[in-house]
Amino acid sequence: MSWVRRELNALGIPPLKRFGQHFLVDKKTRQIMIESARLEAHETIIEVGPGLGFITTSLTSQPCSIIAIEKDRTLANYLKNKFAENSNITIVQGDALEFQFQDQAKIISSPPYNISSRLILSILNSKFKLAVLLLQDEFVSRLTAPVGSRDYGRLTITLQSRAKAERIIRVPTSAFYPSPKVDSAIVRIQPKTPDLPIKNQQVFNELVQSLFTQRRRKLRGVLKKHLKERYPTKMNEILIRTSFLEKRIFQIAPLELIDLSNIISEVRVDTAHVKSN
Repeated sequence: MSWVRRELNALGIPPLKRFGQHFLVDKKTRQIMIESARLEAHETIIEVGPGLGFITTSLTSQPCSIIAIEKDRTLANYLKNKFAENSNITIVQGDALEFQFQDQAKIISSPPYNISSRLILSILNSKFKLAVLLLQDEFVSRLTAPVGSRDYGRLTITLQSRAKAERIIRVPTSAFYPSPKVDSAIVRIQPKTPDLPIKNQQVFNELVQSLFTQRRRKLRGVLKKHLKERYPTKMNEILIRTSFLEKRIFQIAPLELIDLSNIISEVRVDTAHVKSN
């Protein structure tokens, strides 16, 4: 801990005041993250927010190409000097949320809490191979929540419709400097193979957003309102083709929501075809 404080003081970086930084200093946690990534030779590893390079240092022994993306310019320059002799490590100064992840890359990261949702979306929108992330414990509970549970919601659906998430282990606040106010957890995320058949991602996203504003109500009433606002002339056709209208929103599984959005997508196509003729 004293070494970390000295390094930050020398760099003139007060943690928490720049990008919500909490530096992972616990060696055991870093090792668990690397083991959870199931690394193989010649893979590409992307690390988001390497900070002072603790995870990066643990990765140096891996026969992989490592790309570490650091937003803080001072830290990025520090890392470039620190790993100047490591030919397999590339330090990129920039915003990881604007970075195009390489296809089949494995992502290992202990990112700032405040970018967790946006980072998840960036990862899901890429052709990633696997991600091991250290996130706020409550956030991981939402990613991994079972259908019908208190934590099951839009974030759960967003992830579980495209990937599977597995909680690895809870990590206490003492694993960081400075210590955050809440515990964290390691989660492993893998894309679903094959992809679930979402016919129109925009229709699916709009449906989930609309329904989960009233997650404890039955689907019938909430769906009617959603359809009246968007597809009033086809509302009855969609309702007739939906078999789980009496379920409450938080009881509907991701695959059922995909099926419903696909019904809506099909009806939209039919409606557009009729109008064009």
